[in-house]
Amino acid sequence: MIEEQELDSEDKNWKALREENKFLKEENNTYRAKAKDSVFKEAGLDTSQGIGKAISQVYEGKLEVEPLKTFATEEYSVAFEENVGQQDGIREEVQESQNKLNNISKASVVDTFGDDIVDAINNTTNVRDSIRLKLHAIDEAKANSK
Repeated sequence: MIEEQELDSEDKNWKALREENKFLKEENNTYRAKAKDSVFKEAGLDTSQGIGKAISQVYEGKLEVEPLKTFATEEYSVAFEENVGQQDGIREEVQESQNKLNNISKASVVDTFGDDIVDAINNTTNVRDSIRLKLHAIDEAKANSK
């Protein structure tokens, strides 16, 4: 009888261990997939399409950016841009310059026609009124330039 109880408890332990092992494998696969997506995004590859998708299906190396970039360059001749930060600086400069240009343009229109006409043109929904206000603004601009 003692032997039967020991066998039953061992079977239960093995079953619990198998279930726990299965659960942990599923958890590991979930976290590994998230980590893989994160590393691919950090490297500049999109895992949902194109070359990034192809590389993600075959890559089984370390989940780090540098080994991934090395693999992609050696196996698929992928060229990674190293000066991404420099491009961000250029984008910021362009955006800042565009904002300044918009402000200058807005200020010149307001100086020429006044706030009332510009607001009236922007707020009107009737085409005839809009044309009438624009013609009035043109006439006023001609009068101010003389």
